[in-house]
Amino acid sequence: MKNVLLLALLATVTVGTSQQLGRKASLNELGQIVVTEVAIPETLPARQGGAVTELFSFGRPANPIIKNSRGVTLADIDGDGIEEILYGIDTKLYALEGNGDILWEKDVLGPVLLPPSVADLDDDGTPEIIVNTGYPTTVGRIYVVEGASGNDLPGWPLNFNDNWMINAPAIADVDLDGTLDIITCERAGSAEGYVHALNIDGTEINANWPVLLDATPAFTPSIGDIDNDGGNDVVIATSSTGMYAYDANGTLLTGFPLVDPNVKYSYQSPILVDLDDDSTLEIVGTNHGDAPGFYVLNHDATYYPGWPVATAGWTYSAPTVVDLEEDGSYELFMADRNTSGDGSPLPTIYGLTPDGNDLSNFPISKYGGNEGVLTIADITNDGVMEVIFSSTLTDMDGNGYLHAYSVDGSGEVPGFPLRSRGFTFLNGAVVGDVDDDGMMDITFNSYTQTFGAGIDSTFVNVYDLNVPYSPDAVLSNGYKGNNRRYGLVGEELFDVNEVVWNAEFALSPNPSEGRLALQCNACTETVSVQMVNVEGRLIFSEEVAFQSNPGFEKNLSELSSGIYFVTVSNGTQSKTLKWIKR
Repeated sequence: MKNVLLLALLATVTVGTSQQLGRKASLNELGQIVVTEVAIPETLPARQGGAVTELFSFGRPANPIIKNSRGVTLADIDGDGIEEILYGIDTKLYALEGNGDILWEKDVLGPVLLPPSVADLDDDGTPEIIVNTGYPTTVGRIYVVEGASGNDLPGWPLNFNDNWMINAPAIADVDLDGTLDIITCERAGSAEGYVHALNIDGTEINANWPVLLDATPAFTPSIGDIDNDGGNDVVIATSSTGMYAYDANGTLLTGFPLVDPNVKYSYQSPILVDLDDDSTLEIVGTNHGDAPGFYVLNHDATYYPGWPVATAGWTYSAPTVVDLEEDGSYELFMADRNTSGDGSPLPTIYGLTPDGNDLSNFPISKYGGNEGVLTIADITNDGVMEVIFSSTLTDMDGNGYLHAYSVDGSGEVPGFPLRSRGFTFLNGAVVGDVDDDGMMDITFNSYTQTFGAGIDSTFVNVYDLNVPYSPDAVLSNGYKGNNRRYGLVGEELFDVNEVVWNAEFALSPNPSEGRLALQCNACTETVSVQMVNVEGRLIFSEEVAFQSNPGFEKNLSELSSGIYFVTVSNGTQSKTLKWIKR
């Protein structure tokens, strides 16, 4: 990944009576943001009607060279039950209320380029905000601050020779010691990088960290047990020398690194998911280079059957993986920056099956490509999910686009595209209820590109979708799907010293209309049984004495449809199983 510089290129475009001029942003082979003039069809409307209303736009002057990417963070950081908006503008971190007021703002050393991560690192019931700063021409730090106040935790920020702390931090209990760790990357130079695994006190989790890479770390690490050995692994790539996977002791897994001189990685950050229910995780991602495309890797760094899927040009879009039908089978969503330049629509948003075939109604063809983050949510309250994504385009007035297309093939939903000031390029949207009115809101960032002709600015844009808000309506929200950025989908991340249990448990029926039965082969002890939803919210917790009961049954017909996780523990060992409520 090269230094991101700004380069303005003006292209001559012949515009007919049905077209007007606009601008397209892209990253070139040097990693520079390039802006060209292109045709914009008049059929791209400012709005298509509908009940979407703008709540506010929060803007500040921004560095003309360095731009934010991948969106904002929504999190309740002050314990009032209402999500705040976290966003960095140059060298200042903001916590915004749902009406646009500033809860607090904090000066930091080095620019904030990616959305902050949020987790309760010290298990005190209140969240911490973890954010990286830096750029090749500036200093860099990693900050851990108290959510409610923005004050630094003792010993933070950390300074690694003023180097750029690149990408976003991922939060997970890598070494299974019962505490969350911070997995983050340092760029020391174009041929030298490090992956750190840090305790809350800023020390490395063991003497084998950081691990040294021979190129710039390419993306936010992803964490999960990809080889099913009962421990968490760290998946990371460099910009130019391949894909790596390390266990908690910093040891490379079998088959890694995967090195292909035609394949390069930058910005994309993969998702880990068990696509074939074989208890090993696959690695789902996109890449650029001389062989750009979408890929799925097995846990041993071989390609999954049907992959890779080639694209015509480079892509920096991060993948999104969800279970649309809640049937235990996953759908993979990826994007292409395809933009013809003359107004002709091209395939842009891809929906793919685990074996690499197109889903029904995909790809979505439109004018204006995507290299950002894909959020999947039902934002119209009609029971059908939408794919929400940014655009490479603005019109000549500098107003960009945020799109939302239904997965049922009916096209763009009423009220969209939303029109923000500036490019949404490389960014994405998050869904929540930031003003606590019970209605769904959508928040996304944008920025202007004036290339020295004025003061560049960046904006946080918030719209009320005017439909009831429910967390169940959101399948994947923003960068890497959740605020801990660990990139694991469909199963529980090993946290809090969980040990794999050899006891034979089974849930039935699965999927189910509501009846849940837990059986155990030859169990003769009392265990605790807990269920949580995909957000980690506790559904129930009960003690079960298997020595006097043949099994455990519960009627959960009132639960919303979705994926749930049932954890059985005897105090020293535990087992987590996935259960699907139809």
